[in-house]
Amino acid sequence: MDIALQDRRVFNLRDFGIKRGLSFGHYRYKAVKPGLESHLHQGALEICFCMKGQQYYKIGEQLYELNGNDIFVVPPDTMHSTGEFPEDKGELFWLQILLDSSVGKLCNMPKKQSDFLLNTLLDKSQCIFKGSFQLKLNLEKLVDYLENVDSMLSKIMIDQLITQLLLETVILSKKTQKSLPSIKLNTLDKYIQKNLFRIIYVDEMANIVGMSTGYFKAWFKKESGMPPKEYVNRLKIEQAKIDLRTTKTVTEVAFGLGFASSQYFATTFKKFTGTTPKSYRRLQREL
Repeated sequence: MDIALQDRRVFNLRDFGIKRGLSFGHYRYKAVKPGLESHLHQGALEICFCMKGQQYYKIGEQLYELNGNDIFVVPPDTMHSTGEFPEDKGELFWLQILLDSSVGKLCNMPKKQSDFLLNTLLDKSQCIFKGSFQLKLNLEKLVDYLENVDSMLSKIMIDQLITQLLLETVILSKKTQKSLPSIKLNTLDKYIQKNLFRIIYVDEMANIVGMSTGYFKAWFKKESGMPPKEYVNRLKIEQAKIDLRTTKTVTEVAFGLGFASSQYFATTFKKFTGTTPKSYRRLQREL
């Protein structure tokens, strides 16, 4: 059965006859949630599809940053968490599949085919690669069918959609990743870091990379998974975390990062961290 919450849904795939499935889940958060504690999936790999926003995964001492349209594969029996970061506002899907073929067939695929898909994904574990529009459509369709299983046809469609998701993910993992957008984003990152002390306008960011403002907004959201203003505020809040560990007051930190008021700064800080600047400062001093 599924757990249906307003902004988060989790399905136990074995309840739908997927013998090698553990869970399939989806969240669409409008605010940050508490971070994921360290855990593992015994004998199962997990594919994470970050559609919007930002999400972090920590494996060992390595921290991985996922942005909109990124895919990340967590290998089986591997402890992972979101580190010191919360589950971020945005949208994310995940799929967990057991590797042990003795449990049963994977969506009625021949063993040779399912082994090929899963072994290919294992080779791409702990790598970040880009998704596709078609992948998002299939993920949304899978949610719909899992929520409305009313016939044998629905169960067949669930099998087919999981197979399609695995196949499409394997194909995407083999594509050469484009480097040009990341070069432009790096240029913008450097510019934003130099100007964190003031308001940074979208039209000036567009001018930096030689785009019209309208085209820039669409391009930036596609590449980063969030609007330009949100991206700038995220970088400001990361700097605020550093500044709050010093002797500066919350008001000094707010004005030093170009916020119009300490109240707006506190609202923005809580939006991206789940806590207030004062609570964050107190916690850091206790550590």
